[in-house]
Amino acid sequence: MATAALGERDAQKNYWIQHSADLTVEAMMLDSKASDLDKEERPEVLSLLPPFKGKSVLELGAGIGRFTGELAKEAGQVLALDFIQSVIKKNESVNGHFKNVKFKCADVTSPDLKITPGSVDLIFSNWLLMYLADNEVMHFDYVLVIYFSIL
Repeated sequence: MATAALGERDAQKNYWIQHSADLTVEAMMLDSKASDLDKEERPEVLSLLPPFKGKSVLELGAGIGRFTGELAKEAGQVLALDFIQSVIKKNESVNGHFKNVKFKCADVTSPDLKITPGSVDLIFSNWLLMYLADNEVMHFDYVLVIYFSIL
């Protein structure tokens, strides 16, 4: 990863670590009216997904779990992944009652993050790409293309 991207990644991580004490939808979406937006946006986003009933879902950038619980209601299994430990813990405190959800703290840009081809049926993310540097998005897209071409 380029030095500039590393600096940007560190800045992103530091920002979210510093601002994760107030883990509300407003804080996570950086909008004081986020609850109103979420009421409209979440059903619309979910309506665009292919059928995932009983399937294995990988949720990248799961945050505090705005979508985790909704995915868990239908999916056979959900792996909710985020790169901030306190955020993934908040998600777990909200959605941990779903027995089909696992929570993992990991960075989607890390080469250590391995997604085994065939291990998930659907990769879901909402608002993740805007937090990645251009070269990270290109690498991330490349990894997803390879993953899906193997399936």
